[in-house]
Amino acid sequence: MPKLELTSHKVLVFDVYGTLIDWESGIYKSLKPLFPKDTPREEVLEKYAAAELDLQMKDPSVAYSKILDLAWVRLSGQANTSLGHGGPAAVTDEGEGVGASSSAITQQDLDLPSSTLPTSDAECFGASIPTWQPFEDTVQALHRLKEHFALVVLSNVDNKSFSGTHELLKSETHEACKSRYPTDTSDSPFSLILTAQQLNAYKPDLRVLGTALQQFSSAPHSVLPHPSPPWAVEAHEVLVVANSLLHDIEPANLHNLDSVWISRHEKNIIGTKPDLKERGMWTWRFETLGDLADAVDQEVKEARGAT
Repeated sequence: MPKLELTSHKVLVFDVYGTLIDWESGIYKSLKPLFPKDTPREEVLEKYAAAELDLQMKDPSVAYSKILDLAWVRLSGQANTSLGHGGPAAVTDEGEGVGASSSAITQQDLDLPSSTLPTSDAECFGASIPTWQPFEDTVQALHRLKEHFALVVLSNVDNKSFSGTHELLKSETHEACKSRYPTDTSDSPFSLILTAQQLNAYKPDLRVLGTALQQFSSAPHSVLPHPSPPWAVEAHEVLVVANSLLHDIEPANLHNLDSVWISRHEKNIIGTKPDLKERGMWTWRFETLGDLADAVDQEVKEARGAT
């Protein structure tokens, strides 16, 4: 049996939030004012993750920014139940927050035109997605990887929110790097961007990854409004790269795809469950995206040395 290599693949399918973007820090910064000061970060994030997944599965047509909005309302109600009358905001039966609260993300933080500013803390949280920052290794690693692969976004996000994140992941310094595949723009690392809003479904629904595979297969059956990319690959040439075992690595396994778990030193909570870790369903594991890029560069160097 030939040695399985990273560079035997042609397409890397990326989760974004948790893999490329430090979404947990962004979420925790916004939500911690809702909870008592001594509430552990892990507890806050676990409560958010449960609310998010429930809302996504109930109605996948709801935009991700609105999912955050609704999760805020739900969690502020839970916090007020535990805190009594001293909580940050009261919640009416209709689900609307009333009263003042000390959200960590302010309207000024969002850098939006005044006409589009959110009008409540819940909406402010929903609009905060573009403010979440990349991990320090992300941008350089992406632009190194695009020299060898077509990079595809497959993310539980809405189009508008990702457009802000996309700007953070572009790089003028890597603009001149050669890429085997055309990218969205010359300074973007991505050849194709697929969002939950486009697919009308949220991961871990297996239809999300299945639709993506159809989109860039050799016999596409696209359900998306934009045309198939100007390249075609088979399933064995696709590599899923993600931090979330629940949302990405397990679906990749069920689709019989190779995968890379970017474990981020196992510090992330959302989508990383102990039972999934014990099953070890990934093909490769790296602590950071930079480590993956290093491994790819090493394979390329060895291959060139052998010729």
